[in-house]
Amino acid sequence: MTYDELMSVIDTSQQDDWIFSDERGKYTYKKDLNIRIERPDIDHDTDKFSGEEWATEHPDPAAYRVVYEIYYGASFVEEMFMVSVDGHRATLPLPNRQTLTITRKQYRFAKIVDQLGTLDEYMRRAGLEVKECP
Repeated sequence: MTYDELMSVIDTSQQDDWIFSDERGKYTYKKDLNIRIERPDIDHDTDKFSGEEWATEHPDPAAYRVVYEIYYGASFVEEMFMVSVDGHRATLPLPNRQTLTITRKQYRFAKIVDQLGTLDEYMRRAGLEVKECP
């Protein structure tokens, strides 16, 4: 499988195409068990995320950096950077600082890992928008 093929699988998959283990922080693609996403544990000291209102202007202002790692078999492929906000009630893609926009790729990935179903609501609250490519 090539990089582009793998990223196309992730881009076109839905959340229910994945087996999820919350305790392990792992997602496995049902149609190809070699494809997985891993979410390492959050270190609440070193992973603190601050200084950006879109992430901290929630009832619980604590925000934490979350790095999801994409693997194919034993091979590391890519990292996706996200931010857990409002007491871990939502995990948002890291937007462009000036425009508060995210890419369609970031949005589709975030939909896969959105276990609480809060992504769209929190994107609206935070003022984040998906940037449409020309």
